[in-house]
Amino acid sequence: MLYLLVCAVVFALQAVFVTFVHVKLAELYAELLGPPLVITAVTVFVSADATGTLSLAQRWERVLERAWAIIIIDVGLSFVNASGLQTVQAGDALDVVFGFLTLLLSGMLLYAEPFAAIEKDTQTLTIVPFAILRSMMLAWVNMSRVFALLAVQIALDIAVLLAEQGALHAGIDARLWVDLLMQTLLAAPLAALYTVAYLDTVSQEKRTEA
Repeated sequence: MLYLLVCAVVFALQAVFVTFVHVKLAELYAELLGPPLVITAVTVFVSADATGTLSLAQRWERVLERAWAIIIIDVGLSFVNASGLQTVQAGDALDVVFGFLTLLLSGMLLYAEPFAAIEKDTQTLTIVPFAILRSMMLAWVNMSRVFALLAVQIALDIAVLLAEQGALHAGIDARLWVDLLMQTLLAAPLAALYTVAYLDTVSQEKRTEA
């Protein structure tokens, strides 16, 4: 219920922003900022529940403290993932190879957001680069899991694209609202999945080192 409430509040804020704030690319800003806010809240609460740490006040404090880092990482991941998908669809054999390599890079960066939201022993200015580095290191601990998570992400991206195409019959505005709604709603279960995978991979790494 908490995650649904977070999604509802964020989508409401997106709707208000797009409807009443008349700035250029208002829709893009809403799409870029909304899902990361959901991701931050869900990741912090899932990790805190799983590890039995952080009080309710400390959880919301962590959300406010780390949201900016999640926004930066999420925008970067969205760009990398979109570039990979577009390159794969180009048709040329070389483009397909580069597209798959780009998607693989996107998969190896899936732990960056959980790291940025969960880890406490980090410096503010180095959260983002450390999150990227740590994610790529953890990806090698269990590469099969990375491929599985990447497959889930690609499947959901395709689902969003199909929903957008289906909404084209209702006009561009309908496509926009479908896109915003689906991206916001899907952010919660994906964040929970990545958080659990991150915590389990860290545990697996510690067992291997021991």
